[in-house]
Amino acid sequence: MGCNSSTMGNDVAKMAGLGPPSNKTGSSVVKKKVERASKTGVLSLTEHKLEAVPKIVVEQLGGGASRLRTLDLSRNKLDKLPEQWNFPKLTTCNLSQNRLTRLPELSAALKKLDASENRLTDVVSCLTNAEASLEELSLSKNPSLGDAIWPAVALLTRLTLLDVCGCGLRSLLDGSFSLPELIDLRADDNLVEAVDIATKAPALRRLSLARNRLQAQGIATSLLRLSSLSHLDLQGNPLTKRQFLDIPGCDDFLKRREEHRKKQGGEFAEMGVCGLDDQ
Repeated sequence: MGCNSSTMGNDVAKMAGLGPPSNKTGSSVVKKKVERASKTGVLSLTEHKLEAVPKIVVEQLGGGASRLRTLDLSRNKLDKLPEQWNFPKLTTCNLSQNRLTRLPELSAALKKLDASENRLTDVVSCLTNAEASLEELSLSKNPSLGDAIWPAVALLTRLTLLDVCGCGLRSLLDGSFSLPELIDLRADDNLVEAVDIATKAPALRRLSLARNRLQAQGIATSLLRLSSLSHLDLQGNPLTKRQFLDIPGCDDFLKRREEHRKKQGGEFAEMGVCGLDDQ
C-alpha cells in the first residue's frame, strides 16, 4: 500500500496492442498511432520525448466528434497542454512524469486521471467538469499543491481512489465535505499531524500515512473504529507500536484487520502493527 509508480501507461499500451514502450519517436510514428487511435479510441505516446503535444493529436482526435477514450502522454517533457483540449469522451488520462504546472479543463466523462510527478500548483479549475464522473485521481509528487487542493477534491463525490502522496499537505480531507465512495486514500510523505476523517470517508478501507508527523494524540478514535477500515500504514511517523496500541479503538481496528485477512486467506501476512517499530 502507499504511493505507487504509475502503471497506467503500461495498461494503456496493452489496450492499444502496443506492448511495452519501444521508445520509437518521430512524426511518422505519431501519425501512425493517431490513425490507429481514430479507430480504437486509445492513444499511447508514453516516452516519446515530447516537449509539446503534437498538433495532429488535437486536430484529428479532438473536437465534438472525438472518439478518444484513453490517452497516455506520460514520461515526456511536456510543460503545458494545448488550450484547445477537447476530448469529450475521454475516460482515462495519464499525464504523469512530465513538467506540467497546470492542467486544462478536463472531460466531463473522465473517470481516471494520473497527473503524478509533475510541477502542478493548482488543480481547482481543471477538475470542475469532472465532478460527477471522476473515480480515481493521482496527484502524488506535486509538492507545491499543498492544502489548497481540498476545495477541489471536496466536489469529487464519486472518488474511490485518491493518491496525494508527497503533495506538501499539512491536513487530510480538510473542510466540511464527504467522499462517500472513497475506499483507498494514499497520503504518504506529507506533513500531516492529525487525522480525523471517519465522517468524511465513511467507506474507507485502505489508508496510507507513512512518513508524516503523526503522534498518538493526532489519531482520532473514530478512525480506528471505522467499520470499513482494514488496512492502515503508519510507518515512519514519530509514533511507536506501544503508543499506537494505547489509543482507544486500536483493539477494534486490529481485530477487524485480522478478520479481514482471514477472509482473504492471508492469516500469515503482514503480522506487524501498521509498520510501526517496537520502540
